[in-house]
Amino acid sequence: MLTLLLVVLAAQPTAAPTPAPAMDPAYVAYTTELEQGIHAGDGSILDARVDVDRLLERATRGTSTPKAFHDGFSKGVRRSGLQLGKQLVATREDDSSFRLLRLRMEGGAPHALYRVMTSQSGVNYLDLELARNAEGQVVIVDFYPYITGEPFSETLRRMYLQAAKEAGYNLVDKLMGKEQDFLKNAPKLQEMQRQVQEKQYAEVVKTFDALPESLRKNKPFLLLRLSAAAQLDEAQYQKSIQDFEQAYPNDPSLDLISIDGHMMRKDYATVMKMIDRLDQRVKDPYLQYLRGSVMLDKGDRKAALGHFKAAIAGEPTLTLAHWVLIGLSLQDKQFKDTARYLDGIERDTSVEIGDLTALEEYAGFVKSPEYKAWKKKRASRMEAAPAVP
Repeated sequence: MLTLLLVVLAAQPTAAPTPAPAMDPAYVAYTTELEQGIHAGDGSILDARVDVDRLLERATRGTSTPKAFHDGFSKGVRRSGLQLGKQLVATREDDSSFRLLRLRMEGGAPHALYRVMTSQSGVNYLDLELARNAEGQVVIVDFYPYITGEPFSETLRRMYLQAAKEAGYNLVDKLMGKEQDFLKNAPKLQEMQRQVQEKQYAEVVKTFDALPESLRKNKPFLLLRLSAAAQLDEAQYQKSIQDFEQAYPNDPSLDLISIDGHMMRKDYATVMKMIDRLDQRVKDPYLQYLRGSVMLDKGDRKAALGHFKAAIAGEPTLTLAHWVLIGLSLQDKQFKDTARYLDGIERDTSVEIGDLTALEEYAGFVKSPEYKAWKKKRASRMEAAPAVP
């Protein structure tokens, strides 16, 4: 009977999968233009497209302040500008990157996810929520930096509420629950931020523990406590992670922030688990590079090599992964691989290999027959390449 049923089911025609709606070409064009603009050092291509009116409307929804205060706050935001693009450009270095990972529909709105990477700050992700304004121009109505764990409209809302309180407007009784508690305890957030900057990590945890229960489940406070606890004992750190996970299950900011703490503790299994969970959300080939780095630190060279190669397969222009493979091949004296990896980095990226004979780490390779063959092959390739005008 079961066999007959399976045969019948197998014979049924299957409905064709519903194709995803085509993305508006204007969004495709702008998100690509933005990536190129940041790399060219032009932050205005982002900053000029932030729809401050929509952002403020979202941030101040449900509040009741005098019109004069609201207009003054809004004017101040417009005058100072959010300058996110300017900040991205200012922190760029030679090995920085700002890469569009994908453009998708989420919650009925187009979203663009970018990877932001610098040698000083590591990796972050920036999710832009897009729309069209009345003139049909693509604009940014909100943005979510993964490292902060919240949309900027929520950050702006706290700034608005705090500014209203400092201006003498009593909003406490007009707000509900967590926001009411936040406004009463806003100075505590500033105190914790100061304590983190001054590396008073035990004091951060002490301040956190004295907060009302609702704020001990508030993301900005939890993130500050987690970053401080990472510098303290294992029990404090694990407790901070558990509390965060309980309050915000599967939140990507937790994985992004706590990777370093687990690496310091050589907890490789947990680090890989967090990278896997983050990758399910962002689908970023760079995370293969990160996995390779974890395995290299663990001493599993074979697994590390596999991850570095997978990173390049997923994103051929990922220079970091190319350099690591080159370095490992030199250490292992696998000079045939060295020649192949050098070809790869020049083929796939903008890197141009200079004179290797003066570099100590390449000394063994330079003396090898593989170097002579590579140099001859490269010279022929360079001669055959069309001249750059």
